[in-house]
Amino acid sequence: MVRIMAGKLIVAIIVLFAVEGCAMNMQNPDTQVLTGTIRVVGNEPFSKVVLTLGVNPDISTIDQQYLIVGPLRDSLRRSYQGKKLTLEGELCTSPDPAFKNCFNPAKVVDAVGRSTNK
Repeated sequence: MVRIMAGKLIVAIIVLFAVEGCAMNMQNPDTQVLTGTIRVVGNEPFSKVVLTLGVNPDISTIDQQYLIVGPLRDSLRRSYQGKKLTLEGELCTSPDPAFKNCFNPAKVVDAVGRSTNK
């Protein structure tokens, strides 16, 4: 009788921890949120879309620039060039040796809408 109760208790504990473990991993732990200005750098046909962190995007170091890759790249180029954005996505390995950092945005969290062009 004691063995049956102990077995049921162990099964209940395992199920409890399994359910809690699944519920805790609702958000991908690799997700990052970055805020900066969307810029297009370089000349066609080799131009790149870059998210520049910091207050003044014209004066930024290579550490503050993130090469944008992924499906949102063209949309960001067309609709948000020169605007300050908050993006949610994942850091990645840069395919271009000219850029130290790379970012694959999954969604636009907030668009401040401030244009750097006067």
